[in-house]
Amino acid sequence: MMNFYLTEEQKQLVSTIHKFAAEEVRPVGKELDAKTEPSECFPWTLVEKAIEMQIGAALIPENFGGCGYKHFDLALMLEELAWGDAGFATTISATIHPTIALNKFGTEEQKDKWFKAITQDRTNRFLLGAAFTEPSGGSDVFSPDPRAGIQTTAVLDGNEYVLNGTKCFITNAGLAQMYLIWARTDKSKGAMDGGLSVFIVPADAPGIKVGKIEDKMGQRLSQQAELIFEDCRIPKENLLGQEGMGFPIGNEIVVSSFSMVGAMSLGLSKSAFEYAYEHSKQRVQGGMPIIHHQAIGHKLADIAMSMEALRSLLCRCTWTMDNIMPDILLASMCKVIGSDLANKAAADALQIFGGYGYSKEYPLEKLVRDAKVMQIHDAANETHKNTIMTVMQFIENMAKQQ
Repeated sequence: MMNFYLTEEQKQLVSTIHKFAAEEVRPVGKELDAKTEPSECFPWTLVEKAIEMQIGAALIPENFGGCGYKHFDLALMLEELAWGDAGFATTISATIHPTIALNKFGTEEQKDKWFKAITQDRTNRFLLGAAFTEPSGGSDVFSPDPRAGIQTTAVLDGNEYVLNGTKCFITNAGLAQMYLIWARTDKSKGAMDGGLSVFIVPADAPGIKVGKIEDKMGQRLSQQAELIFEDCRIPKENLLGQEGMGFPIGNEIVVSSFSMVGAMSLGLSKSAFEYAYEHSKQRVQGGMPIIHHQAIGHKLADIAMSMEALRSLLCRCTWTMDNIMPDILLASMCKVIGSDLANKAAADALQIFGGYGYSKEYPLEKLVRDAKVMQIHDAANETHKNTIMTVMQFIENMAKQQ
């Protein structure tokens, strides 16, 4: 039976993360968002504090020094971090998700080496990254056509794999200490047929370099950049799982990542709602606070109802991941519904502020900028809707055959 009431430990977790987000993330986020150069926007002070709090080790098992949290707990954490700053939450989410694949598919030697490197790092700067996207493929990285999607190659040469290719829009690129890299090991097969494999690549591996750092309109506390591989050599033992397992390993990460976009979207929506709600109680027009004007009240009510519905969906999705198996249908729904809500909530909150909302003096214009990319990254919402319909039709056909 699904029980979504928080335990005392979870309540304490939410309280701790919210306090961090309110007292440290929000003030730093506003300051760094205004920086002109994208490389100056990255919040190392916040990263160091978050890692010191073991947030980055949330899903690493306790026997390796991690927190041993579940996806339900992770959603609670990322919601609060995104309430503080969505870009910073994206940075943290991107460093947590590779540990899911390493925990499920890694050898004991790989887990012992890398989990200890993460949890025992004393610089508090050990970030991770997962590299799927390429200039020739974004939402179709797992294309069934071997000529499409991921084109970075990995060729076995003796006891080493040699990687060549370019990744783009990679979160934490140029900052992470270790990456999971998806590359093509069989040019004759599509992703689902075993054409892709995954490699653990240290940031200091010979032949890897950082390319262009993206200058983005929003979520500026999260860095995305190119990773370029030119005869990058890594030991054979850095293969994660077996050759051809790129799709199932990737699926394990992206299902979680999709749902967590929903959690971060909920945090941003909650932030927008709170700003608009407080403003509407204080702003007087027509002889009364504007919250009593139906046009304003209905906007707030719509956001509140949608947030509650999203929260219920997130609870079901993460409970299913923690207790049964990852569900791509629920995860895609979380991503689409959540990111659409974040954009609507931010835009409506700005509208409620009127001209003040359009000013950089107030936080609403930043929320609008931060929200937009949630409909784009982790596969565009249009792609997710295609997936939702495909899965629904598959479920229908399976039911008819029984």
